[in-house]
Amino acid sequence: MTSLPSPPFIDVAGIANFRGVGQGYVGPGLLYRSADPTRATKAGLEKMSKDLGIRVIYDLRSKPEIERLGKEWEGEAVDDPNVFQKYGITRQWIPVFAEQDYGPEQVGLRYKEYTRSGSEGFVKAYRDILLSGKDAYGIVFRHLAQEKPTPCLIHCTAGKDRTGVLVALLFLHAGAPVDVIADEYALTDLGLAEKKPEFIERLLLNPALGGNRQGVENMVSSKRENMLATLDMIRKEYGSAGEYMKKQCGLSDAEVQRVRKNIIDGALEKM
Repeated sequence: MTSLPSPPFIDVAGIANFRGVGQGYVGPGLLYRSADPTRATKAGLEKMSKDLGIRVIYDLRSKPEIERLGKEWEGEAVDDPNVFQKYGITRQWIPVFAEQDYGPEQVGLRYKEYTRSGSEGFVKAYRDILLSGKDAYGIVFRHLAQEKPTPCLIHCTAGKDRTGVLVALLFLHAGAPVDVIADEYALTDLGLAEKKPEFIERLLLNPALGGNRQGVENMVSSKRENMLATLDMIRKEYGSAGEYMKKQCGLSDAEVQRVRKNIIDGALEKM
């Protein structure tokens, strides 16, 4: 197994691409991100609970996606919040794409955007995530707007796109430079290095991708230029992360301010 730089990566048994979100702009110890954690070992779950203090896991995946990947938490219901109860962790299932938005045709169209060369396809796909994910993202933002938010884990399947866009919004809201945000996003190439062959072969089986290996390899990448182009799109279409939180997610001015205060105060306390 390849050794990953720590921080930000954290070795949690059974979970790929697990890392803390910080880089001096978001308070370390408050927010974690990862790929699909459904194969976490008992030791991994105990580490999340006891060592990292995680109290909420936000799952951004869709039901058809979860069912296709196999049993969910040893056969528990897809929306069961009590899966981790004995570890003191609550799971919230907050899919970015509703079940009807995850049919073969919709997924095929979305996949094709990712396989295009250059950043345009990723920007279109991430615009779709921003529009479809506003309710899911709003739940996470409101958690972070509490007086004393508890540490949480955010994940999708790879911990790259739906998770990456949400984390980018938080970094942007905290005032991080775009280069810092793009570099944090690109860390996923390291975090998923050992999983990429598996992802590529599985995706090539999807008829919508037509055996396009080069396109699929582009799809599973986390190139910093794709995030830079996405941040430019967010600025042009929403003005700021705070405006997105208010106009798309329905947060109040006070909630938006508290999100920023909580993530920045956490960063300052650790400096």
